[in-house]
Amino acid sequence: MWITLLLMAVAVSLEPFRIAMTVLMINRPRPLLQLLVFLAGGFAMGIAVGVVVLFVLRPALGSAHFTLPRVQVVVGAVLLVYAAGLAASALRARGDDQAAGRVGRRLGPLAMRTRRLLNNGSLWTAGVAGLGIALPSVDYLAVLALIVASGAAATTQVGALLLFNAVAFVFVELPLVCYLVAPDRTRATMSALQDWVRRRRSRDVAVLLAVVGCVLLGAGLAGL
Repeated sequence: MWITLLLMAVAVSLEPFRIAMTVLMINRPRPLLQLLVFLAGGFAMGIAVGVVVLFVLRPALGSAHFTLPRVQVVVGAVLLVYAAGLAASALRARGDDQAAGRVGRRLGPLAMRTRRLLNNGSLWTAGVAGLGIALPSVDYLAVLALIVASGAAATTQVGALLLFNAVAFVFVELPLVCYLVAPDRTRATMSALQDWVRRRRSRDVAVLLAVVGCVLLGAGLAGL
């Protein structure tokens, strides 16, 4: 469970929108507070959803059919489908620039209002952005299903939940610490990371998720 959890957390940490929001927060007024509130909002949402699934919905999932091998097969299949979707979007991305430009022109007023909201320097905006960035996604729900199906003790499952969220927000946590020492270098590094992720994310993360999906699928089938 632990290796799969860490790999999926790394994949989540490299989400372009998550890194882009971190870059935005670090370039707003009072960047340390912005990053801290953004991180607090993300952790609050992620932990709250995880606790609800692990301890409130857990009895409903505790049937004889909800076994670790079956969950591994389902999650592995879902990850393979997700990886295929990412790979397909990477192939389509080359021909989507003109279409994106047309959509951007049509949504110009909405985009302007959104940009003004994000650039207003309010800590409330940072908190809400953190809550939104951690809304339950397919990969997060898959991780929670694996944690529940592992049958580990409650303390171990809570530890797994905290570890996943800590790694998933590593590119918010590290800039928060590094900014105290070298603010200008931290801004430049995060901007460069954002550019790198924007160029490579779909292809590389699709490969990573496909590998994890194949491992889970194989382990689940072997355990049935």
